[in-house]
Amino acid sequence: MRRVLAGIAAALLALTAGCVSRPYGIDGNLTDDWPLPARAASFRPAATGCFDELQPTAPLAGYAPFDCRERHVAEAYFVGDLTGAAAEPEAYRPAKDRAAPAQIAAATECGRRAAPFLGDQWRTGQVRLQPVLPAAAAWAAGARWFRCDAAQVDVGTDRVVSRTGSLRGSLSGAGPLALRCFNPEVRGAQVRGMTAVDCPRRHYAEFAGLWTAPDIAFGKLTGNDAMAAGCRSAIAAFAAVPDDGDLRYRVGWLGFAPTRAEWDLGVRSVQCFLWLENKAMTGSYRGAGPAKLPINYA
Repeated sequence: MRRVLAGIAAALLALTAGCVSRPYGIDGNLTDDWPLPARAASFRPAATGCFDELQPTAPLAGYAPFDCRERHVAEAYFVGDLTGAAAEPEAYRPAKDRAAPAQIAAATECGRRAAPFLGDQWRTGQVRLQPVLPAAAAWAAGARWFRCDAAQVDVGTDRVVSRTGSLRGSLSGAGPLALRCFNPEVRGAQVRGMTAVDCPRRHYAEFAGLWTAPDIAFGKLTGNDAMAAGCRSAIAAFAAVPDDGDLRYRVGWLGFAPTRAEWDLGVRSVQCFLWLENKAMTGSYRGAGPAKLPINYA
């Protein structure tokens, strides 16, 4: 009985297949003529927008830039792509006493891109930069973008300051965040605070320039004789006084090294200030010369 039923079913199937006609344009082949779906676009952050904090990575889940007219901490100003050795999978991992090669490469480019945005070298102002990489999972999936963020800092306490408005042009000309004149609070060998003052008013310290530190261990930088000599040379060039053994009897100096995180990223510039501990200055001391900065052996 089963053989009879099977034979009847086969005959009906053959008869049906011969009688059905297909609609126009249908060839009955389900494996051709179907376009492949579009490739999913990977996340890439915008080169603008502000954020509530400085972060070394930017996961898609927490990505929520907002208008910089609102109070914020960080501002994005550039997005680029890592290439070469900095884009290798292992470049995401930090080394001993060094940030990850990908972070260092991003920080270098962020530093280069900062001057056109801010109006001058970022270390000549009250600014901090933060290179931002993809989250670890996105890096593993092939993301190689980096974003550059900037934030305002208090030069005396080295704390990040929240603000409203963009940092664009903030170091240009009379920009409000350019390092100029200050009244420092010094206790022993430590600077506890720096209050910005208009240079025509009485003040005790003035930014003289940057000194590039050698590539030494971070712990050996503070109190290093080379740092004192480097800042004194920057002050001598700024104030137009001889850079000799008597310079220490003309002026004092204050130096602000990069943070440990910045040092690990390759930042080596030290901010140097001309400092007169017991004598107030009025006006800038740029080009002051020996007459305004006499030797005082006492």
